[in-house]
Amino acid sequence: MINENILLLTKDMGLVGEVEYCLRSSGNDIMVSDVTENPRGAGVVLLDVDSLTIGGLSGLLENSFVIIITAHKGARYLIESMTFGAFDCVFRPLDGSKLVESVERALGIESELEGDKIGFPGENADSGAVTCAIVGNSPMLQEVCKVIGSVGRVDVPVLITGESGTGKDLVAESIWKVSTRWEGPFVVLNCAAIPETLLEAELFGYEKGSFTGATSARRGKFEEAGGGIIFLDEIGDMSLALQSKVLRVLQNGTFQRLGDNRELSADIRVIAATNKDLGELVRRGMFREDLYFRINVVNIHLPALRERKEDISLLVECFIQRHSSRAGKEIKGVTPRFIDKLMGYDWPGNIRELENAVRKAIAFSKSTCLTSYDLDVDSENMLKETFMEEPFYVPLRNSIKSLLASNGDEGGVYGHIMKEAERVVLEEALRASGGNRSKAARMLGINRLTLRRKVEEYGLEQ
Repeated sequence: MINENILLLTKDMGLVGEVEYCLRSSGNDIMVSDVTENPRGAGVVLLDVDSLTIGGLSGLLENSFVIIITAHKGARYLIESMTFGAFDCVFRPLDGSKLVESVERALGIESELEGDKIGFPGENADSGAVTCAIVGNSPMLQEVCKVIGSVGRVDVPVLITGESGTGKDLVAESIWKVSTRWEGPFVVLNCAAIPETLLEAELFGYEKGSFTGATSARRGKFEEAGGGIIFLDEIGDMSLALQSKVLRVLQNGTFQRLGDNRELSADIRVIAATNKDLGELVRRGMFREDLYFRINVVNIHLPALRERKEDISLLVECFIQRHSSRAGKEIKGVTPRFIDKLMGYDWPGNIRELENAVRKAIAFSKSTCLTSYDLDVDSENMLKETFMEEPFYVPLRNSIKSLLASNGDEGGVYGHIMKEAERVVLEEALRASGGNRSKAARMLGINRLTLRRKVEEYGLEQ
């Protein structure tokens, strides 16, 4: 099969033979030219910078994915070519598998970009209201928002629970913004990020000379938060000794600086958060029961992202709006496969992991639309999880039932069933890999040529 979307720009006929040999094994042929101008609309251009120089790169980028080929293995071409927008850079003598994988990846992106796209026409109306962590239409998130609205203006302690990365800090900030204390300060202290020996001084402040290094007096977080809200993040990591002192502040509304006997008043509202099971810590004697009941007047539990996957598209839009301009990119939308790949992953790092994945996709994207090839998530685990899920078996079971019903009396149905199972497995591997055949072949433990033959056999060309 000749792929007229691949153009090799070179004056080196020896390189033509190398490239043709590498690509012929994958079923692709090339056009050849030694002129960098007007590359005849080729989707993928292989540019030999050793014979034509890197100067023609900028003129090719608008309409083509450009793969640099060079025999110089220093950092110069790698850095220069990727900085100025090349899709990839491969070295001579050519490694056939690497060249084929790079070309097929570029062709896959080109094919994906030719399909439907999910555009982002303007600002997300909700994204600027509070924060991206509150974006979403899932029922679970709607309940969280209802609680925030209900208790925001009621001056009671709130405990926010949920896995790491679910946005507990941003929910706390949202409560402050709708509270009666919104004109006061919002002071954040991560109890897990500060050594135990310093945490007490951070909370309560200290007088000059109260310990070695205390060369001057300093206010603590409770004083800084006067008239506003203090957010104690990861409170489950606080020691029992310090918990008792925090409890005193909540009970009496007073505290003392280190090295000072004066009682200072604390006009504050406390919001705490943890990714731990405080009830279990109480039972194990690792968290004070009286403090637990003091901070847990209102509990807001944030669902994990895997429990609210219907919100992923809105979160992606928000993150693209937030990060694309900072990265110097103009991202106008994403492909359906991009969203499908996100939906197929369980996001153990929750919203924080999703945001980092989108930022990385933006950084590595070679077009104004993000594709599944721009994502770096664990596709192999996605494939394994897909095969374990009940929905995967539904179409296969239906096909088997149909085959049994139509051919059961004639015999030979076993072979038909096995072929149908193989077809479904191939479809799922291609879906989980975003259409990248090399990656799908690695997932299945077969070579890429076998996969290509089976894809053609079952008519799964994409």
